[in-house]
Amino acid sequence: MKKIDKKEILEACIDKQNELIASFTNRIGTMEDDVMDRNHSASQSDNRSPERIELMNAIGLELDFAKREMEFLKNLDVSKEYETIEPGAVVVTEKMTFYICVSIEEFEVDGSKLFGISTKAPLYLEMNGLKTGDSFSFNKQSYIIKDVY
Repeated sequence: MKKIDKKEILEACIDKQNELIASFTNRIGTMEDDVMDRNHSASQSDNRSPERIELMNAIGLELDFAKREMEFLKNLDVSKEYETIEPGAVVVTEKMTFYICVSIEEFEVDGSKLFGISTKAPLYLEMNGLKTGDSFSFNKQSYIIKDVY
């Protein structure tokens, strides 16, 4: 089995995180424009800006979280070889491959599908500290760890 280059995995994760940050930033910009337009043109009874501002603030919190996760990604050491599952490790099971970093939906590197798993995820708590040959269960699924690197 060919190992997927960790530098490429991390680059793919950073790209996905950048897309998420850009999406939140664009949504906030669009909402700010909309709030300003409504405040200048709508009647007082049609002004729904408090709700929009609340939603904008919630998206702002998500944006802040995404930026913190980006900093976490940027601090991962792709040169380290792991023997046990911890942040920065690639975990290959017979069902799927995980990268212990932040929560990232399925992504592809070099033709292989991976999932980014946050250290706060219940799945990570089940596999934390395990090594090649160990097994774990999550959501009625059993996994055998084929490789950790």
